[in-house]
Amino acid sequence: MATVMALRAVIRQRTVGSQFASLRLNGLYHAVAPATSTISQVVLPFQAKHFSVSPVTKAAPEVEQAGHDHVMHWSAERLLSVVLVGAIPAAVAIPHPAMEYFLALSMTVHSHWGVEAIVVDYVRPSIFGKIIPKLAVGAVYGLSFLTLGGLCYFIYTDVGIINAVKLLWKL
Repeated sequence: MATVMALRAVIRQRTVGSQFASLRLNGLYHAVAPATSTISQVVLPFQAKHFSVSPVTKAAPEVEQAGHDHVMHWSAERLLSVVLVGAIPAAVAIPHPAMEYFLALSMTVHSHWGVEAIVVDYVRPSIFGKIIPKLAVGAVYGLSFLTLGGLCYFIYTDVGIINAVKLLWKL
C-alpha cells in the first residue's frame, strides 16, 4: 500500500505528457489522459492511432483510370518465363531460324516487361512530374524495338543467336 501511495505522489509531481512527448512528436500517439493522472491512467496514458492490415480495395486513381488488367499481365509474364525455360534449350537443340526468331521475340518481350516495371516503379509522376515518366516509358519502348530489330537483323544476316553463343563458348 505504501508503494501505491508513493507512486501517486510521484505522478502528481510529474505530468504524464512530459514522459511521452517524444512519442507525440513522431505523430505515432495522441494523448487521451489529462496532464496529471491517476495510477490507472499511467498504465495506458496514450492510445495508438488506427492501423489496419486489411487489403486495399481500390487502386490509385491513375491506375483505375488506365483500366489495366494487372492480373492478366502478371500471368502473361509468368507464362513467358516458363516458355523461355523450354525455348532456350529447344533453340540449342534445333538450330533453325524460326526458333531463333521466336527466341529473339521472347527474350525481348521478357526484358521489355522487366525494364518497363522498373521504370514505372521508380520514375513516378509524384517525383518527376508528368512528362519525364512518359518519356522514360517511351525510351523503354524504343530500346525494346531497337533490340528486337537488331536481333532479327543479326539472325537474318549473320550466324544467329545460338550459333553466336556457341562460337563465343568455344573461345
